[in-house]
Amino acid sequence: MATVVLLVALRLCLGCHFLYEGVWKIKNADKFSAEPFLTMAKGPAAPLFYAMVPDLDGRERLKWEKDENGDPVWDKDERGNPFIVFKGESYTTAWGQLLQDVIAQYGLDDEQKAAAADAYKVYADGLQQYFRENGEDIVAHFGSLDRFEAMKAAGTDGADYKKKRIWDEQQELRGEVGQWLGAIDKMGEDYRSALWQVLTDEQRAQGDLPTPFTFGDFLDFAVTYSLTAIGFCLILGLCTRFACLGGAAFLVSVLLTQPPWPTIYPPAPPVVGHSLVIDKNFVEMVALLALAATAVGRWGGLDYFVENWAIDRFNAFKEKKQTKAGGK
Repeated sequence: MATVVLLVALRLCLGCHFLYEGVWKIKNADKFSAEPFLTMAKGPAAPLFYAMVPDLDGRERLKWEKDENGDPVWDKDERGNPFIVFKGESYTTAWGQLLQDVIAQYGLDDEQKAAAADAYKVYADGLQQYFRENGEDIVAHFGSLDRFEAMKAAGTDGADYKKKRIWDEQQELRGEVGQWLGAIDKMGEDYRSALWQVLTDEQRAQGDLPTPFTFGDFLDFAVTYSLTAIGFCLILGLCTRFACLGGAAFLVSVLLTQPPWPTIYPPAPPVVGHSLVIDKNFVEMVALLALAATAVGRWGGLDYFVENWAIDRFNAFKEKKQTKAGGK
């Protein structure tokens, strides 16, 4: 009996942990993003998680024109100052689509359409001006990125100083490109605000501006509500085995992004303790797998009623089928 009580208590504790993680993310949706979880991955599986972040290094968003030799195409402004020609298609296409969506959704009149088109032109021109001011630095950055990727591909030979160098340089390069992407994203937010100002109070009452649902949004949604559902099911003892396996699978992903192995750089910060292969996430994963192998959902959980209902239904169906067969 004591074993049963302790296993139910373990199920409830794990359920509370997962449920709180999910509920916190729901209440703080504006603060939570799965992207840092993916971009800070380390170890052998890190490239798999990096690939989940579209255009992580900004190569597509910060693309410039190239000639037949692959060299940057240069032009001159009205003052004769040379600059590298950037495409900016990722942004201008999205901003143009937003303009068309706003016109269609809110039914803008001709004056509002003109004002919205002017706002688009202002920010599209501002984007090109930003590229003119930072173009040479951006091109130099990607030259450094190419050299870094070649160094990374060459391997570390297990040398700690090489591991540290690769990690530190990777973070430095991502921080550098993040400043440019962040500045342009802020420009995009200001553009949305400018379109919002074009609307009347009656049009604003129809709802917020249309927002594209990105792969990052999908990941945030999936993580948030998966954790919530797992925690909810564990507490209620509903579909417990599936919930345990789902929670264990999530913890496997956590372990793959931050493996507690002594050869992986960077090591976990001392504030979280010291682990050798087995850390708290690993222990929690094993606990969930152990619970999945038991009938803990039937002990003080809704699985007792669900399974009995399913068994009764199955027996009734089987008996009915046998009765029909006997009648024949």
